[in-house]
Amino acid sequence: MSKVKGAFRPFLKAVAASFTLGTGNSLGPEGPSVEIGSSIAKGFGNAFEWEDGKKLSLVAAGSAAGIASGFNAAVAGCFFAVESVLWPSSVDTSSLSNATPMVILSSVIASVVSEIGLGSDPAFTVPEYDFRSPTELPLYLLLGVFCGLVSITLSRCTVLTIQTVESLQKATGLPKAVSPALGGLIVGLLALIYPEVLYWGFENVDILLESRPFTSGLSAAVLVQLIGVKVLATSLCRAFGLVGGYYAPSLFIGAATGMAYGKIMRFTFTGPEPLLHIPFLDVASPQAYGLVGMAATLAGVCKVPLTSVLLLFELTQDYRIVLPLLGAVGLSSWIVSPQRFSRSNMGKLDSLEVKTSAFKQAKNVPSQSQQAASMDTAEPMTELCKLESSLCVYDLHEKENLTVAEAMKTKYISVSMTTPVVEALNLMLVEKQPFVMITDSKRSLVGLLTLKGIQDFCKTANTTWAQTDEPMVSHVCGATKCKIRSVTPQMPLTTAEKIMNSHRVDQLPVVSEHVDNENRGLLAGFVDREGIAIARRAVATKGFLSFTTEIRREER
Repeated sequence: MSKVKGAFRPFLKAVAASFTLGTGNSLGPEGPSVEIGSSIAKGFGNAFEWEDGKKLSLVAAGSAAGIASGFNAAVAGCFFAVESVLWPSSVDTSSLSNATPMVILSSVIASVVSEIGLGSDPAFTVPEYDFRSPTELPLYLLLGVFCGLVSITLSRCTVLTIQTVESLQKATGLPKAVSPALGGLIVGLLALIYPEVLYWGFENVDILLESRPFTSGLSAAVLVQLIGVKVLATSLCRAFGLVGGYYAPSLFIGAATGMAYGKIMRFTFTGPEPLLHIPFLDVASPQAYGLVGMAATLAGVCKVPLTSVLLLFELTQDYRIVLPLLGAVGLSSWIVSPQRFSRSNMGKLDSLEVKTSAFKQAKNVPSQSQQAASMDTAEPMTELCKLESSLCVYDLHEKENLTVAEAMKTKYISVSMTTPVVEALNLMLVEKQPFVMITDSKRSLVGLLTLKGIQDFCKTANTTWAQTDEPMVSHVCGATKCKIRSVTPQMPLTTAEKIMNSHRVDQLPVVSEHVDNENRGLLAGFVDREGIAIARRAVATKGFLSFTTEIRREER
């Protein structure tokens, strides 16, 4: 039944998204489109039992098709697949030889089919705009800063709203099936005052950009109000369980931010009575700032800067917009990076379900410090995937129930901080392992010393330790060089793999659930990428044999 449900999930999601967007709720179609494409790709990969590399290429192709058809922009679709699927993946790049042509062909075919079915018009009407002079570039950079702040506001508001709604559901016993209707009711009430926040395709974006004929422009004050209301409406839709993406709302908010900013700058520097008169500064039309604001906000919210730049460039087909675009998008992405739910932090969990499963599988409740570390690890990727789940389709093992205990190795080499480095190297040579575990007298984990760490130490040996008879492990490690994050046997295997990706290591120490007063667990073994791959293949083969055995029994 789980496989049957998985097969129908993309189609059910399409129906749910159609109801959500058809009734005007403040979300967009591109996110579900990406998820539908990637889900179908995963289905094909599972049906043909392809390895991770081929399956990942298919998922990337499906994601590219979703964006290419949604925006009628094939080039942006290709870059989206690279940014959101291929780059974050931990799959060996040598197995992705056919990924690029698959992604390109998928984007092209999706765009062609979209043009046949929906016409060749772009997603939104590009208004007439102009760029006056290079002296405007600082204004576009400042716009990038504002778009970054708006992106953080939307992200944080969404997370806060989700937490509030979850608390409300627990306190009142509100069924989850009722939540979408309640969310739609609240958004509808907001739309009585601000109807522009509803989803009308991209017609409301055209209104903001004043790209339609006979459209009266909105004042900067109204645009600022729309930014706040749209942030609230979009957060409510996501929190109450309505189905849709964040790409269209991000573009709307970015257009409103850019238009408001452009009108304020125009009034400040080039109005009839400018507040500041700078002779060499000639401010362009607000529409130019609106277009750049759309890309900068999309990059800040969804963490796809290259896709954002290529999308706007592909729609405008104007080289003049590239320099302001790159500056604003780059600054927006940089502004959100400390807060970002970054895919460079792949060790951070991508959903609360992972934390929940880890809790359920644990025999004992972890200590408060362990829980704090888990929360610190989980928060960024959790928030990104809650914000836009189509950005998390790269996890090819999201459904597996394997734990670290099923892949860990219990035979390991351990040394102390006072062990000579030469002895540690001899142990590595005997066991053919490029690392040793560092423990104290109680067998508690202190750190992990790698062969590369010793090599780096040798390059700077004259300045890092006093000349004694021979260097010790403590000389190599210093204060924190050998510190490494550890995992526990009950932790989901996917979580351990993501921690490896975030720290760019191939192995992690495994400590028991029991910790001493210094918060260092007793060393139980280690888990590495080879063990993870073997465990997955063994479990998959075991499941296949069980299935075929059961079929033969039924035939008898």
